[in-house]
Amino acid sequence: MVESYQATIEWSGSVSLATTFLAAASRPGCSAKMTEDGNEATLVIIVEDSSIQSLRNRVDELLVALSDIEENSA
Repeated sequence: MVESYQATIEWSGSVSLATTFLAAASRPGCSAKMTEDGNEATLVIIVEDSSIQSLRNRVDELLVALSDIEENSA
């Protein structure tokens, strides 16, 4: 049996920022879903990998990308 590890990142905020985050989450090992309610959006990103270290690396890279986007949108 192949081991699989998963981490979920859930974020809510403006639709425009959610759309940008959604694009950033379009990468190997990630799946993302955005739901909208008026001007607010919720984004759920699931990151998967076959080893815990690789999962950590993927999550770290994604969080750095999302943090950069957030800092540059302010």
